[in-house]
Amino acid sequence: MGILQGKVALVIGASTKGGIGEATARHFFLEGARVVVSARRLKEAQEIGAGVGAAALACDLTDDAQVQKLIADVVASHGRLDALVIVAGAHASQTVDQLTRDTLLRCFELNVIGPASAIKHAARAMQNGGSIIYVSSAAAELNTVGVAAYGSTKAAGERLVEVAALEYGARGIRVNTLAPGMLETPMSEAAMQRPGFKRAFERETPLGRLANVSEVAATAAWLASDGCYTTGDRIRVAGGVHLRRHPMPDEFKPD
Repeated sequence: MGILQGKVALVIGASTKGGIGEATARHFFLEGARVVVSARRLKEAQEIGAGVGAAALACDLTDDAQVQKLIADVVASHGRLDALVIVAGAHASQTVDQLTRDTLLRCFELNVIGPASAIKHAARAMQNGGSIIYVSSAAAELNTVGVAAYGSTKAAGERLVEVAALEYGARGIRVNTLAPGMLETPMSEAAMQRPGFKRAFERETPLGRLANVSEVAATAAWLASDGCYTTGDRIRVAGGVHLRRHPMPDEFKPD
């Protein structure tokens, strides 16, 4: 019997093959959960769902009405909601000098406002406690060039998690941040092609290699399980990179 046996879980932001959302949905399913995946791109979400035994629903995280309907539909179909994993978000790689208002607003909408909406509606639906997991990034606490918009809005999302954890604790709802480091995913594929890029991050990782999406998914499953007794926390899955630093672009050189 899996650690999520009998639970109903929703993964928002599962439309990319090889990404954190797909890995999380699969791991939750294997651990016994009934899983629903959601994304703006319904066709892609349906493909992910078909591959991991999950139902798929369309939802734009930045639209509060859509988020509210999504949660209601999950409860209507499955009778309850025990776990929410917010994977969807916006990434930007621009220096401060290059930043535009549109870039900042887009990142804030997807990394803070949308998650706030999802947390609110999910918590209202969790009548017997539950677990809400916000997927952040090591960029929220570690600096390198070009992470101003992404890192600052993920940091804001983490602060949201702390306050939500405090406010919902009395109802048995745990709210935590899951913070991966650099991963090999479709989102990072182009960067990984740069000579020396991956090795530069590996050199700053005490455990010697980058984490993978399966390890992130396994940690999310633990956070959603009854064996987890933590809230308002930041759980890193990055091989200890926070003990060092993120490399600078001029360090991306072949060995």
